Amino acid sequence: MLTGFLHTGFTVADVNAAAGFYQQLFETEPVVRRVFEQPYTAAQVGYPAARLDIAIFRIPGSEGLLELIEYVNPVGEPVDTETKNPGTAHLCLATDDLDADYARLAELGATPRSDAPVPITSGPNTGRRVAYFRDPQGITLELMEIL
Repeated sequence: MLTGFLHTGFTVADVNAAAGFYQQLFETEPVVRRVFEQPYTAAQVGYPAARLDIAIFRIPGSEGLLELIEYVNPVGEPVDTETKNPGTAHLCLATDDLDADYARLAELGATPRSDAPVPITSGPNTGRRVAYFRDPQGITLELMEIL
């Protein structure tokens, strides 16, 4: 039986750049930063001689982890991570100061998808505000205002 949530992972083209962005965003060092190239890694991901450069961060205010993975071997091909495309994902982060975090993400190099935070006018989050961004690696980030 499933017992909980541990982490979410994104494959990135440059784990050093991605880790630098999230280190600034989360204001903390990764809890894991190393290359995984053991036989179990290759068996797990299904690529012989797999070599993965990985940074793992604890998401502030939660027990969840964010795993950033660069496939050093085999090298992958970039995909279109546009939010509307099937198979893409996003990471939703809670904030109690959406205006400040909206500005901070933009200053760190994330690209906002709207000119300002957007009021939610229907559904279970009515009354809150939200904003989507693309991080420098193309990962979609959602900031949800929690008051």
